[in-house]
Amino acid sequence: MRPLVALRLVLVLAGIALFGLGIRDGSEALRWAGIGCIAVSVAIRLALRLGALRR
Repeated sequence: MRPLVALRLVLVLAGIALFGLGIRDGSEALRWAGIGCIAVSVAIRLALRLGALRR
């Protein structure tokens, strides 16, 4: 598994966990942190598809 793919997977899983905790606890900060993790993962995916992060 390529390192950037592993990073994307970790970011998505962390984002889902943070978002879920934010909903359960009613914490807006945790929800936004989860959304941010997922957004960074999507940005990495787009950068890989556009060739910006190719080695």
